[in-house]
Amino acid sequence: MSTAYAGWSGVAYASHSSERSLTTEELVACELAVQALWCFTRHIQQMVEDGQDPSMPERYGWRFLRAAASRLTTARAQETAQHVLMEAIMKTSGLAERLRTAQEALRESAG
Repeated sequence: MSTAYAGWSGVAYASHSSERSLTTEELVACELAVQALWCFTRHIQQMVEDGQDPSMPERYGWRFLRAAASRLTTARAQETAQHVLMEAIMKTSGLAERLRTAQEALRESAG
């Protein structure tokens, strides 16, 4: 079991079991994914606040964000330590709401 929290500047992680803890590589990959999605959704939010209809290449549109949110929030049959960490990060960072808002903005501007 592990405990994790996220903020805009990073992820705090404490393993309660050394056998099930994340490797440094897994933790870095997790943090980079969260920060990249945070920046991407912030860019979309900034376009909306500037009065623009946000647009992205179709590859990175609302379906991309929907898939990212699903990968980060949907429980699997056998959850890994990284997936449990992602759930905690999604809750503490507010990223889930940011992903939903960005999806809605992109969906509205596309159709």
